[in-house]
Amino acid sequence: MAISSEQKVGLFFLAAIVLLGLTIEFVEDWRPFEERYAYHSYFQSAVGLKVSDPVRMAGVEVGKVEKIGIEDQRVRVDFYINQTGQLHVDSIARIRQTNLLGGSFLGLDFGSVEGPLLAPGSEVSNAETSNIDELITSFDRNQQRVLGSLGEMVDDAQDPLVDSISRLERVMVRIESGEGTLGQLVNNPDLYQKVTSVVSRLDQLLQEINDGQGSLGRLLRDPSLYDNLDQTVGDIAELTAQVRQGEGSLGRLLNDERMYVEAEQTLSALREVVARINRGEGSLGKLYRNELLYDNLTEAAAHINQIAEKINAGQGTLGKLVNEQDVYLDAKATLHKVEKAVDGLRDTGPLSALGVVVGTLF
Repeated sequence: MAISSEQKVGLFFLAAIVLLGLTIEFVEDWRPFEERYAYHSYFQSAVGLKVSDPVRMAGVEVGKVEKIGIEDQRVRVDFYINQTGQLHVDSIARIRQTNLLGGSFLGLDFGSVEGPLLAPGSEVSNAETSNIDELITSFDRNQQRVLGSLGEMVDDAQDPLVDSISRLERVMVRIESGEGTLGQLVNNPDLYQKVTSVVSRLDQLLQEINDGQGSLGRLLRDPSLYDNLDQTVGDIAELTAQVRQGEGSLGRLLNDERMYVEAEQTLSALREVVARINRGEGSLGKLYRNELLYDNLTEAAAHINQIAEKINAGQGTLGKLVNEQDVYLDAKATLHKVEKAVDGLRDTGPLSALGVVVGTLF
């Protein structure tokens, strides 16, 4: 059966499409005019990284991953870059994630500019990073730990929480029924009016204070009070300076060592006197230590008190003299006669003095 021209053209077109697909699949990374500088690095894990993944420096694609294999219980990643002079001996290779949904690439650091360049075919130092599997595993482990602790906390706090809710419900019922201060405040309009009145008065009082009315208002608003206070503080500072300089009695007391020595000597003498009194020496010491003398003084004071009471009651000669008016008048008249007798003695001779006295008195 002969093949027509149309069939030949269709077969040729189909073969061209298959050939193009194979070319794209196997020769995708074929760039004959591009220079490549091969390097490799070792990792403990290369999860997510695959052959033909990009190699990037500072986010810019500079090459691709060529091969991934196992070597000495480590993962060897062979890659190339298309620019020479970019890697230094302290450059670091890391496996990074493109996003949380998947996709990885091999990231390279520039290294220090002063460091020597890394020759092609050399090993690039690596830095392990957490991959998405480790993050998910760690998240699951932390989630189980947190949720377990939270569950235990909820179980432990369930009974106290229910009890607290029950108490809160009872409190709300009492408030709604008007019981207690808060219940009356919520339900009693008179109490609300009183509170409102108190708040209004307080606001008025604060306004008056702010306007400078009253003692407290003047205390806050009157500048003269501040000036007086400032002057008082200045006077106190000046007085303190004078005291420090030894001026005045207080300054001399604080700064004169002689006065301190004299005060110390006086205190020593006073301590000696107190010690002698405690030992019972001297009159004051005997009075302090001798109980018999104390009893005698107490008894004498009681007798004096009795005598004073009798005098106040008008008993005895001294009591009558103090309390009776006639005795006072008689004594006054007698003294008057004596004065007359003395005046008469001055005018008469010695022989008639006795007669004058007798005549004056009788």
